[in-house]
Amino acid sequence: MLLLSTPERLRYVRLLVPKDVSDKTLKLLQGLGVMHVEILGELSDEDRRSLSKRVEDVRAFSNLITALESYYNVRVVSIEREVSVENLEELLSDAFNKLSAVHRNVENLVSNKRRIADEINDCLKRLRVLEVLKDKVGGGVKVSELSFRGEMLFSLVAVGKAGDLETFASTLPKDLVMTWGLAGDEFVVLVMGPTGALSMVQEAISRVKAEVVEFPPLDISLLEYLSGLQRRVDELKLLLSKTERELSDLLSSNAELLALAKVLNEIVESRLNALLNAASGEYLMAMEGWVPEDSLGLLKGRLSSEIGTYLVVPVPTDKKPPSKLRNLKFFRPFELVTRFYGVPSPGEWDPTPILTYSFLVFFGLMMADVVYGLLLLLIIKYVLDRSGFIDNPYSPGYVSLKRMLAVLATSATIFGVLSNTFAGYSIAFRDGVIHLVVASDVKSSSLIVPSLINLTDPMLFLTLALIIGLVHINIGHALSLAVGVKARDSGRVLSEAGLLIAEAFSIPYILHEFLHYDLIPLSIEWYGYMLYTSLAGVLVMVIGTVKLMGAVGLFMWIFNITGILGDVLSYSRIAGLGIATYVMAANFNKLSLGIFEYFSGLTPLVGPLIGLLLMFVVAAFMNAFNLIFGSIGGFVHSMRLCFVEFLLKWYEGNGSEFMPLTLKIERHVPIGRVK
Repeated sequence: MLLLSTPERLRYVRLLVPKDVSDKTLKLLQGLGVMHVEILGELSDEDRRSLSKRVEDVRAFSNLITALESYYNVRVVSIEREVSVENLEELLSDAFNKLSAVHRNVENLVSNKRRIADEINDCLKRLRVLEVLKDKVGGGVKVSELSFRGEMLFSLVAVGKAGDLETFASTLPKDLVMTWGLAGDEFVVLVMGPTGALSMVQEAISRVKAEVVEFPPLDISLLEYLSGLQRRVDELKLLLSKTERELSDLLSSNAELLALAKVLNEIVESRLNALLNAASGEYLMAMEGWVPEDSLGLLKGRLSSEIGTYLVVPVPTDKKPPSKLRNLKFFRPFELVTRFYGVPSPGEWDPTPILTYSFLVFFGLMMADVVYGLLLLLIIKYVLDRSGFIDNPYSPGYVSLKRMLAVLATSATIFGVLSNTFAGYSIAFRDGVIHLVVASDVKSSSLIVPSLINLTDPMLFLTLALIIGLVHINIGHALSLAVGVKARDSGRVLSEAGLLIAEAFSIPYILHEFLHYDLIPLSIEWYGYMLYTSLAGVLVMVIGTVKLMGAVGLFMWIFNITGILGDVLSYSRIAGLGIATYVMAANFNKLSLGIFEYFSGLTPLVGPLIGLLLMFVVAAFMNAFNLIFGSIGGFVHSMRLCFVEFLLKWYEGNGSEFMPLTLKIERHVPIGRVK
């Protein structure tokens, strides 16, 4: 955000509203200014299907709520959670996902509970039966002898109503062995006999609607089996109690969520039903467009409170989204520069912050003068609107330009303070006395001239400008490398990385070898290593250029290096315009003083008055000329350095700007025609 920014994330959505509130909806959208409309028209068949599908989804949610409600006893639940209409659908989706998981867990617990209860009932039935048989046949009988099917003999245990025992016994063959007893209102009978009579016994059991109780073929006594069954019943009861507690806790902990879901579902379902009825009667309007994600909640909230019946759904699209710039307040006036070059494409970085820094440095150095900076601020504030060159001083573009120029004028003033330049003069001290000296004569002056940046020394100023250019250009190449990494463009990555490596190691080597200046205090051996490393960087750059351009890249890489030299030298214009600013100011002021001295020497009284008047006229005109054309030159050349030397290396700017449907009532409208 402080170096580069990213445009706001946008969502492509479809908005459906009844036609009778379409005008009201459009007015609302115009007032909010958050929707970049792409399509506005009648409801399509696809919209109808989407709306019907949405209604089905909500009804499925309603069925889920009904299914979960069946597990609750009637109660009143207080909803403590805040419900906002701005994110109604998101709350509904979240509740649906959570309640679906709750429903699955509840179903599992209920199924487990039912299975455990069935097993307990089966064990208890066996216990009742075995308690009766124990008294009749003894506890030492093997369990396997109770349910036996052999080639010759069989045995089985049946349970039926006590009143049917006589009927059951009368229908059995006389050669069977039958032992019976009563367990409350049920009879328990153990039947044994030849296998050939088994079918007659089964028919008799079916006739009286009795039930056969099967026992496992265990070679243990009846008493041992009884004891094991009792232990199993105790275990199952504990497990059943635990399952019931889990089910109760699960239902209790989600009671508020279920209540919230009911409220949300009723709101959305009634809205969708209204939209569906409107659609069936051809009374629905559809609108598609881009909405910033941060503004989507605001849009839904206002639609809910002012329209009531609506539907906003995300829509898949292959359309290229527009770009909505998002910068800190300080950087926003300089978005005008970004728009002039081109707004970022989807996925591109917004260069506005780094362009702001660049303009502040470039313009500030080219117009580094306290007097000129303050005069420029006064002109911007009080003169520019009345100059006659501005058709509408209230237009948003002009207001942004004015703010940007005010920031640049402030930068020029600050650099003027740092460099101690005041309309071509510098403040100097000698013996505690303040003197004004011509800025270009500071170096030869014996006075003390304080300054943090000595811009009056042409060579020092030129060196500073070239260093700034070298840094600025390499920031551009570093950003190009980052763009290549982001796009997974190996050719671009290798080309830019190789260039940066070659630069980083060749510059200290060249300064040491040819200019005998050690930028880094290293031994001769280490400077030799720098040469080899820079050559390796060149090799990497050649490989990358070949990957980008094919065989022609074997020659084109040379222009990467020569381009660096040309680009850096282009920044010498900073020093050129900066020196011209204070030299012309000093010469214009000298000329004005010369006019005063000339007329003062002509006559003793009238001459000084005429000279003073002409001095002020000439000084005002000449300095105004220097100020205006210097400011225009500083702005144009700052733009040139940013556009040609910097942005071309990494930024495309082929996007389209976010243009929301909005209602703008201009308070100041220019009328008439230029004659």
